[in-house]
Amino acid sequence: MISAQHRTGPVPDVSTDPALLPGFTALPGCHCVTGSFRNVFTYHNYPISEEMLLGLGAGVGFVYWHAKGQAPFLGGRGNPKDFAADLSRRTSVRIGEHTSASPRAAERALLELLAAGQPVVVYADMPYLTYLGLPSDAHFGGHAIGVCGYDPARREVLVADLAARQTGYKDGTLNRLPLEQLARARDSRYRPFPPHNAWFTFDFSQAHPVQAADVRAAIHQAAQAMLNPPIQNLGVPGIRTAAHRARDWAKTMDLPQLRLALFNVYVFSEIGGSGGGLFRSMQARFLDEAAALTGLPRLGDAARAFHACAARWTALANPLGGAFELEDPAALLPGLANGLEEAHQLEAEAWRIAVEAVR
Repeated sequence: MISAQHRTGPVPDVSTDPALLPGFTALPGCHCVTGSFRNVFTYHNYPISEEMLLGLGAGVGFVYWHAKGQAPFLGGRGNPKDFAADLSRRTSVRIGEHTSASPRAAERALLELLAAGQPVVVYADMPYLTYLGLPSDAHFGGHAIGVCGYDPARREVLVADLAARQTGYKDGTLNRLPLEQLARARDSRYRPFPPHNAWFTFDFSQAHPVQAADVRAAIHQAAQAMLNPPIQNLGVPGIRTAAHRARDWAKTMDLPQLRLALFNVYVFSEIGGSGGGLFRSMQARFLDEAAALTGLPRLGDAARAFHACAARWTALANPLGGAFELEDPAALLPGLANGLEEAHQLEAEAWRIAVEAVR
């Protein structure tokens, strides 16, 4: 475990790669989006924790989604559409989100920003990031990376990413990648979440320190979205929906599909960039930081409740990591469904405490 001091303080950069933007550091972190954003904030001398970035953007939630022909998706992120805009509004860091139908136009914009000394956060489909060593069919285009240097002689970019195959905190890494390979990763059309050649720009000229009122507003926003979602696949009700649906997975999937569905729950909760416990450990640390910043002691109670939620998600997910080795993976379904029911109860209480703390 990395201490709070290490998380928020500068980490010495030992890289000597001449392509690296001077002063850029690949910091350790949990989640690809907030970790990449924090690298950029740190580069621009705006000290902030990854947990505070996640919380200010109301970035914790829940979704259960099972599209036809795909494995079920249980996600712990929230507010994906407006996350960057809400974070921008609460820090006055102007964050621009851009997409392009043209890979060449997206590449040109990337190289122009790097030439101006600006690191660029982009979305990329993970199997094309060869340094990750993933199977060619493990498509996920919602992975964020920081492009932080360019070597024109070799036509290679330098990419800041988090180390693969770890739970909790992950080491920050620097990786060389051919420019053409990055273009494939950015222009991938594979579902889920094709990246659409998306990238983020940042303007810190009007930035201000984090304010207590903005922290309170972000907590209230996330809690309301969890407690009162528009459909039953989202928020706290979505956890109960997931519990009910999981009981019937063996009736609707063949054995390979079922093994993948179970293993994916483990990935989404523990090793897929959530920080462990489906982002609830990160949320708990954010609430502890928020309690100190706002002077609202009840947020400390909420933090403890989210630590309990995180432990419940980890406990239900860990047995699923061995789903591919089991002859009868359906035997895992009762434990998963019961664990989701318990998580539903814990989350309902945790979000209730959080919303009451900031009223």
